[in-house]
Amino acid sequence: MNCIYKYSIALVVSLLVALSAAVAGSPAGLHFAVTTNDLGNISEDGGVVTSTFVAVNNATEEVIVSDIYTSCGCTKASYKRGAIAPGEEFHLGIAFDPMNRPGRIDKYIYVHTSAHSEPIVLRITGYVEPRERTAEELYPFDMGGGLRLESNYHTFGYVEEGRSVECGIGYINTAESPIELSIVSVAHSGRLDYSASMTIGPHATGNILLRYTNSAECPLYGIAEDRLQLVVDGTTCNYEVATHAIMVDNFDMVDDISAPRLAISKNIIKFGEVNDHNEVIERSVELRNEGATPLVIRAIEVESAAVEVRVGDIMSIAPGQMRVVTFVLRGALIEDWDNPLTSRALVITNDPLRPMQTIRLTALPL
Repeated sequence: MNCIYKYSIALVVSLLVALSAAVAGSPAGLHFAVTTNDLGNISEDGGVVTSTFVAVNNATEEVIVSDIYTSCGCTKASYKRGAIAPGEEFHLGIAFDPMNRPGRIDKYIYVHTSAHSEPIVLRITGYVEPRERTAEELYPFDMGGGLRLESNYHTFGYVEEGRSVECGIGYINTAESPIELSIVSVAHSGRLDYSASMTIGPHATGNILLRYTNSAECPLYGIAEDRLQLVVDGTTCNYEVATHAIMVDNFDMVDDISAPRLAISKNIIKFGEVNDHNEVIERSVELRNEGATPLVIRAIEVESAAVEVRVGDIMSIAPGQMRVVTFVLRGALIEDWDNPLTSRALVITNDPLRPMQTIRLTALPL
């Protein structure tokens, strides 16, 4: 009997502990039995889908919903304003608009109440089945003459020495008859090759092929920019096609442990106020090599014609050493005196971790 008595006491204590933990995990206030609603598979063009979350006020006092916000503008909340009495249900309606949002649904709703210090987090999930896109959506750039492009700009990123990087800009001929396409280079770096079908059939699709090459025999370091003019049936198109690449070293054989590492003393240069068109202002930064092998400054390019960079003739920095680079702002070359000047300086080095680093340049013409 003594063993049975001890067992009963232990059981009661365990139940009390469990009950206490349950109460601690469910603070008084609005209690949502279900915090995630799965919308399942819905059609992108099927219209707004609604879902309802139901809560009960399990407190002994009234609860007021002070605010509800969602993680996306595609999700709207609706509910009855006013105090929620003890034991009363609270219905929260959620409307989700799937248009132009194909793919997985994972949206959050945050409910702020007078009874909770932190918001109650609700969630809707599901999947939006994509609708068929129109030619105007897939190829938004109307070049004229029936030709449409998916983009008129492409950034290639880094192109290493001895390498080529290729991409294609998609097109479609929306006309009912064939068109003749030709391409004219209006600004060229000498590193871009391009090709496209010269005759494009009605409603045919394809790609304007673009390829940047950084030859090992004559490598380029820095920014390569090109602009192409498209001509359809002898008529110049509405837009140019612009491309951009950053030419850098080949890092295949670089040892990461002993590689050079560029550290810049500051990434923002403030020239301050420019009070005179003839004013000349100088600012300097330090470029330090924190690596174990020489750091080579391949190029420093400034976007604004009003800023000149002075780096000297020696472009190599030994491990642990630094170089001072000076930026010179000339007021006479500032084009727009009605607005602040904001530009960038791009520092290209043989640092394999960050071959290009950016320094922001600002000035305030008065």
